[in-house]
Amino acid sequence: MRLTTFKSQSTQPVIALLTEINEDGRPNFGKVHSFCEELHQGISDLGGSFYVFSLKSFSEKGVEGFFYNQDTEEWTKDFLPLPDVIYNRISSRRTEFSKRFIDFLNKLDRLGIKFFNHRFLSKWEIHEFLMMEEHLRSFLPETHLYSDSALKKMLEQYDELYIKPVHGSQGRNIIQLTQSDGLIKVSLSSLPAKIIPPFQQDGGLARAIAQLVEKRLCIIQQGVQLAEFNGRTMDFRILCHKNAQQFWKVTSIVARVSAETFFVSNIARGGEVMKPVYTLALLFGKEQARHQLALMKELALETAETISRNAAGHHAELGIDIGIDTKGKLWLIEANSKPSKNFEERGSKIRPSTKAVIDHCYGLCER
Repeated sequence: MRLTTFKSQSTQPVIALLTEINEDGRPNFGKVHSFCEELHQGISDLGGSFYVFSLKSFSEKGVEGFFYNQDTEEWTKDFLPLPDVIYNRISSRRTEFSKRFIDFLNKLDRLGIKFFNHRFLSKWEIHEFLMMEEHLRSFLPETHLYSDSALKKMLEQYDELYIKPVHGSQGRNIIQLTQSDGLIKVSLSSLPAKIIPPFQQDGGLARAIAQLVEKRLCIIQQGVQLAEFNGRTMDFRILCHKNAQQFWKVTSIVARVSAETFFVSNIARGGEVMKPVYTLALLFGKEQARHQLALMKELALETAETISRNAAGHHAELGIDIGIDTKGKLWLIEANSKPSKNFEERGSKIRPSTKAVIDHCYGLCER
């Protein structure tokens, strides 16, 4: 599909994905490479055009990007027309705060190009958005920006705490604190069963935490005794997307079970994906499992609506992480504005979440 082909399809949308591209050898789009192939397939089936580009290759006259060449079955570089819609999958928070990115957004405004998944949202701003809704507060673990005084106060209230980077993702650099019998045990998400000598209640813990977090801005969060699967940490990832009519829909839900000796369930940390009804039925029985699953979906949609209503820019995709404790109470763990594409099963068919992204793109073209 060369430039001339794009021009001839003036009645069909041109949709582009923005991300980092490695051009050493064959072009590689990193963690979204396979997903881009899926988007190409789905958009082409509808008669539209799709390509991938990086921030540096955009100009107001056109874009130097990569389209999937059906003849060679390879991604081919070409000078391509401006898109109608851009889907942001930049993986760097630093890039999204750069002057180049801000200038790029201003160009899109002038050109009238639709843009969504505006930027990464931090754990703290998402927490603040959700705290605005009184009916959601009971689902949120107590959370504060990390400080020595917050650490001391939270240790007086809870036996388990988590310290998380505000701008973290994929379960990296999370610290777990558990206390019993006057001792505090420290565990790290990046290492299984890491043996760190326990601390006395008032003995150097804050200094040790400061060394672990370095200069990262962090939150400190109440630990919740979530239901486990065969002794392994478990939570649920609910993918939510805005459809063509701008309404939030649940497109996927999976149970995530941690690898043995890890306390986070993220797939990037060795976690395993399971069917949610199966895990819930083992814990609570089939009837209660269906009820809990319905409640999770409802809570996820309310969460997505609250975040998108309060966040700057246009957000149309969120991964909501929900836990359930041993008594059946639901907890909102966190939300991710650029959820991973690697935990859903990928076969020959286009996944529902990918169809949802395409549906939203087509809806934006009609607005």
